[in-house]
Amino acid sequence: MSKVRFRTNALLKSIIGKDLITDDNIAVLELVKNSFDAGSKTVDIIFENILKNDDSKKLKNPTENSSKLIIQDKGIGMSELDLKDKWLNIAYSEKKEKKEEFGRVLAGNKGVGRFSCDRLGRFLTIYTRKKGQPYKKLFIDWSIFEVDAQIDFNIQDVEFEIETLLEEDFILQTDYNTFQNGTILEISCLREYWYSDKIVSLKRQLERLINPNQAFRKNQFGVKIKANDFLQYDNDKEEYNKINGEVKNRIFETLDFKTTSIHSSIDEKGEYITTTLQDRGNEIFVLKENNPFSQLSNINITIFYLNTYAKAYFTKQTGIKSVDFGSIFLFINGFRIPPYGDDGDDWLGIEMRKGQGHSRFLGTREIVGRIEIFDDNEKFKIISNRSGIVNNVPFEQLTKSNSPYGYYYKTFRRLERFVVEGIKWDSTPIDSKIIEREINDKKWNEAKEEYSEDNLTRNKRVLSVINNIIDAKKGDIADLKINDEFVKQIITELSERTKTELENALNSLKDKSDKIDPKTLEEVLSKISSSSQEIEIFSKVLKNHSDNDTVKNEAKSLYLIQDSLNKNYTTLLKEKEDLEIKLKIEQEALEKAQKEKADAERELELEKEKNTYLRTSSRSLSEDAKGLVHNIKITSKKISDSVDNLYDKILNENYNRNTLLKALGAIKFQSEKANKISNIITRSNFKADRNSQIADVVRYVEQYIDIYSDIYPANQLKFKVNTNSSTLTKKFSVLDISVVLDDLISNSEKAGARQIDIDISNPTQDTLRILFNDDGNGVNIEFLQDEKSQDKIFELGVTTTKGGSGIGLNSVREALKSMGGTIKFIGNNTKLRGACFEILIK
Repeated sequence: MSKVRFRTNALLKSIIGKDLITDDNIAVLELVKNSFDAGSKTVDIIFENILKNDDSKKLKNPTENSSKLIIQDKGIGMSELDLKDKWLNIAYSEKKEKKEEFGRVLAGNKGVGRFSCDRLGRFLTIYTRKKGQPYKKLFIDWSIFEVDAQIDFNIQDVEFEIETLLEEDFILQTDYNTFQNGTILEISCLREYWYSDKIVSLKRQLERLINPNQAFRKNQFGVKIKANDFLQYDNDKEEYNKINGEVKNRIFETLDFKTTSIHSSIDEKGEYITTTLQDRGNEIFVLKENNPFSQLSNINITIFYLNTYAKAYFTKQTGIKSVDFGSIFLFINGFRIPPYGDDGDDWLGIEMRKGQGHSRFLGTREIVGRIEIFDDNEKFKIISNRSGIVNNVPFEQLTKSNSPYGYYYKTFRRLERFVVEGIKWDSTPIDSKIIEREINDKKWNEAKEEYSEDNLTRNKRVLSVINNIIDAKKGDIADLKINDEFVKQIITELSERTKTELENALNSLKDKSDKIDPKTLEEVLSKISSSSQEIEIFSKVLKNHSDNDTVKNEAKSLYLIQDSLNKNYTTLLKEKEDLEIKLKIEQEALEKAQKEKADAERELELEKEKNTYLRTSSRSLSEDAKGLVHNIKITSKKISDSVDNLYDKILNENYNRNTLLKALGAIKFQSEKANKISNIITRSNFKADRNSQIADVVRYVEQYIDIYSDIYPANQLKFKVNTNSSTLTKKFSVLDISVVLDDLISNSEKAGARQIDIDISNPTQDTLRILFNDDGNGVNIEFLQDEKSQDKIFELGVTTTKGGSGIGLNSVREALKSMGGTIKFIGNNTKLRGACFEILIK
């Protein structure tokens, strides 16, 4: 039985080198982290011959004109033994055992980061020196390993030479300054073209590489970029957009006072989570609770909410928009893990969640932040190609986005509830573009910030929703401290504003002392009531959040102000009620005076109409004679209308013998009636001679209306008589009843009526009730005020129709009076839309 073992083909170099690490920026970051692990306080990243070089030639060795990327540090350096046994030993990393050195948690531990040099360029020259030892030089041409289909070509078959250089040799061979200890990685014939934007992109990645809240703060670590080819490019750029210079993380340290943030940490033992919420420089609360995440310890989370102003400040300070910067970055042992948090990388599922409720959830555009993990036990395992973390149990406890939520979402959702429920997104009525322009103005200061609601209203709501924001079971809370100074600030602002508003309201009443009305008092009362309710609601919130004696004493001022509000409210309410009673009495008196004035004016107008008639009437005629003369006029008109009607029928040959006889009978009837009336008027005792006879009044009315039906064409005026089987036999003047009907019909015709309904009934055996309705324009509104007004239409000289003489209705009343009857105006729109009169005959 033969023994076998793994072999390492030379192509393994590419697998763990340029093919494994596919991003140039990540490759540089890995080499920078190696400098950090070597204890260097600074790293210089130098670009040479980028714009002009001889890389296109088939070179066996790099020249002084080859493109170069140089990474130089001042770490402990390497000896020849270190190069042979450690650097050239694939996958070996003493960092796995050391964990910490030079007061720092070591950043790398895979043993393959050195192969990032292969990703970046064809040639690598290493110059390194340990303190007190000579320089060591190692040159590698990575292309030697890139031979396909050679089964026996193993990676260890390639030999390199380590040169020892004395200081004078180092000076002669290189252009570098001498150093006591450190390492220079000179990568030549670069595989990619490093144009300006690409180097700026690297600078941005380096800015985020080092955690601003590093675990190695005692030994600061700085990075500089030098690229002489781009000095002219830098001339017209702002500091943060320049290629050359020190790499600085200016972001997280400056946003805390500009916006809202939450900071949460799990202690080293993993026992407690402590969370602090801050808003515009105010600490809102500090919460200490039991840690439910068994695999998590020694972790910090910091998240900033960027309102419209904070986004503008961000752009001003960094030179890039926050959305282009990224969102939540992950740092392990002080170094960032890309691509987490990069623009477009939604590793926490924040954007996916935002799509489920834009008005309820925060998205990556509204936040920036970091998660810092100090991982001594390597629970969080970095993938070999440096493109993230292995998705294991600790990673799930950190990032789980549904219930029960992971540690990040437990923290993030508290900030989210604060933003949505507490500060209502900190919205502003000003357009974001205007804000950006104003902030870049040299005269700008933060006092000019303008929000949709005032600070007091905002802070009161914040205090009222703290319990909802925390959303923790009582048994899980170890301690909760709400900032008493924040509470006292709200109390002070509320007290001052309420006192000012009360004083202004009372002063406004003094200024209007001669012109105070109930409406003004109601407005003041409403303000006072609103202020009192505001204090009452806030007092309940205070009882739930603060037991501090200082806060309680401060709150007493609120209660005194509320007492003053209530007293002023009671006083003003009584004043308003008294004023309303006084104004009501004055209004009633005014309305009464106005009505009496209107009645007097109407009486005067009616008297003028009567006098006008009386002046034009014959002084020799009695009242009865005048009524009969008026009836003669009506009768004459009926005769004329009947003749016209008969003429039209003969002309149109629309007649027969009965029609002619009926029409001639109507004419004869009207003619004889006019003749009788004229004979009566000429007699001295005509009152006694009005052709009285015993008859049924109902039958007479029915027959009389039939005659009218013959006089008027059907399309001009229609008549309808409802007798309801009623009857009344008595002695009466047929002339008088004719006058009554003639005058009423004449008035209806003048009012534009097309329909007349006459309803007859017997209220009692000896009483006859006649309701006369038409569909004309009705009686004028001036006669509808009251019974007195209605009764005036029956006075002589008062007319209800345009062009009337004021005789007709007076004649009707007088005619009915002679036969024991009365007439009364009932109103308009009773049965038909016109006037309705009630006639009672006994």
